[in-house]
Amino acid sequence: MEQKYTEEFTLEGKNFIYIDLSGTKSNNEFNERIKVIVPEIAKYPEKSLYTITNVENIRFDTKSKEIVAQYMMTNKPYVKFGAVIGIDGIKKIMINAIFALSGRSNMHFAFTKEQAIEWLLKQE
Repeated sequence: MEQKYTEEFTLEGKNFIYIDLSGTKSNNEFNERIKVIVPEIAKYPEKSLYTITNVENIRFDTKSKEIVAQYMMTNKPYVKFGAVIGIDGIKKIMINAIFALSGRSNMHFAFTKEQAIEWLLKQE
């Protein structure tokens, strides 16, 4: 059975999708998760989603950075605003590089899912 890495919900009329990349340690694992996540995002109209991506305890290298940047470019048309949780130290530098590679400027760092939701609800 295929693992589900997303949770969809609606708050204040906004479509949210929680994306769980936490604990991802290898490029194969990134690819497998992304293969499941992309169709879930693509179900929505363009610029209609508010995303929360959990990257706690992930391991990045140059190849995984490219994989995630490509994934972000693929889902960019669907995302109105996004928040990333689980960032610490060096990962923040890597995530900022991915934002730049994917051309995403509508992203925010938050410490918790609740803080991410709070920020996203304020975005129009």
